Amino acid sequence: MKKIFLTILLASAFYSCDLDTVNQAALSPALALDNAAGVQSTVLSGYRRMHEFAFYGQEANLHGDAFADNIEIVNRTGRYEQEWINGIGVFANRWAVCYRAILDANYVLKYLPLLDTVNTRLVPKTTPATATSFWADDILAQLEGEARFIRAFAYMELLRVYAYEPGREVNGFNLGVIIRDTPTETVSDADFRTRSTNLECYEFVEDDLLAATTLMKTPAQIAAGSWPAALGAYNTTFRATRATAHALLARLYLYWGRYADADTQATTALTILGNPLPVTAANFAGSWSATVHPESIFELEIRPTDWSGVSGPNDSMHSITQNALGGAQYVMCASAELLAAHEAGDVRRNVYVTSAATLSKPQVRKWQGEKGAFVENVPVIRRSELYLIQAESRARTNNDAGAQTAVNTIRTNRGLAATTLTSNALIDLIMNERRLEFAFEGHRFFDLKRLGRDIPKTVASGVNTLPYTDFRILQQIPPDQVVLNSLLDQNPGY
Repeated sequence: MKKIFLTILLASAFYSCDLDTVNQAALSPALALDNAAGVQSTVLSGYRRMHEFAFYGQEANLHGDAFADNIEIVNRTGRYEQEWINGIGVFANRWAVCYRAILDANYVLKYLPLLDTVNTRLVPKTTPATATSFWADDILAQLEGEARFIRAFAYMELLRVYAYEPGREVNGFNLGVIIRDTPTETVSDADFRTRSTNLECYEFVEDDLLAATTLMKTPAQIAAGSWPAALGAYNTTFRATRATAHALLARLYLYWGRYADADTQATTALTILGNPLPVTAANFAGSWSATVHPESIFELEIRPTDWSGVSGPNDSMHSITQNALGGAQYVMCASAELLAAHEAGDVRRNVYVTSAATLSKPQVRKWQGEKGAFVENVPVIRRSELYLIQAESRARTNNDAGAQTAVNTIRTNRGLAATTLTSNALIDLIMNERRLEFAFEGHRFFDLKRLGRDIPKTVASGVNTLPYTDFRILQQIPPDQVVLNSLLDQNPGY
């Protein structure tokens, strides 16, 4: 019976072990990926994974607030209620979706080097060539860089959910996740593996992003170049560029505690972007109604065709945080503690609206469903994050003046006076700025976790502060994965 059970489990769990069963009616990977269009389609599939429900379609944006102290449950639908009280066995299940994105990236990275750059089936060369023309090698480098960015992004999400940051381990537990750098094309490729250490995983992600920063072009180069019409338009907000790779690398180093490197990467990304300022105080609230957020460095494009049937009411952040459309669930609002963290005059307070229509609760107006029928794009990396990475990194390396310059770029564009605080008081202010700036964008819990801090809870939740040493700081690896793979260690306490 045990063998029968394991056989059934193996068959049903293949998808979440980053396996794809073979569709006999489909092209083999060797045929499907023997040209630039096929490779690009697989890259685009990787981006599509990012806005699935369990990733940035909804949960990755809201778990970081629900697990900490930024939300209050409004309607008892069962959604996010266990997350709100850090229930045992509640897990942010990124495992399957992240490994699907990793699988897409691994397919690209295996088959892309096999393409013939001289073959005009790949990309016709521009004649005469110009400095900004995209030749075959440029296309391949850009696609490889995007695949490495997607893989790095997915691994970073796995690590912040299932592992401690290097140097923040509890009781010496230093496991990361399973590293796979080749595609799982057949069942015979599905070798069971142990988890690599968190440090090994961070180094793997670092290598991918460092490579991506050299492979990809800047937004300006892409805009000026001749991206082949046969491959469609290249939107530098919806797809990764060199600036995006530097920005994500800055986030990686921040989590890693490599603050000087985080500052360098954030500064490089802003320089590539022309050192743009955040949106002004007058435009902050309105910026959340824009189809493309004006601060976005990397934004996931969601189209009406991406939602089907009840997907909008069930899966959109608009539905969970508002009741403006019929069928919306309006599960959560801003907590009293979050509102109290705002200073007088802070325009970020204006995205929370309290009225009879909001059930007298501070409703969040970040996720507007501005494209209609619950549909909206999802900003993932905004310019304000780079300034706050600069600020925190400089403050933690005793560069108070530089930290003040960076954080005041945010404060003066949020209706606040520039700060002159120094030392620990400055660090505390910067961390509060991160809380306010990224509320309902998925950062709060993970900002506390990466620093080894206890997790405060709201009075309304009725539960006590969650100590950093509590096993619930790490999420539960899906139990079926642990049963399936005898080499896969579950996180402590589960």
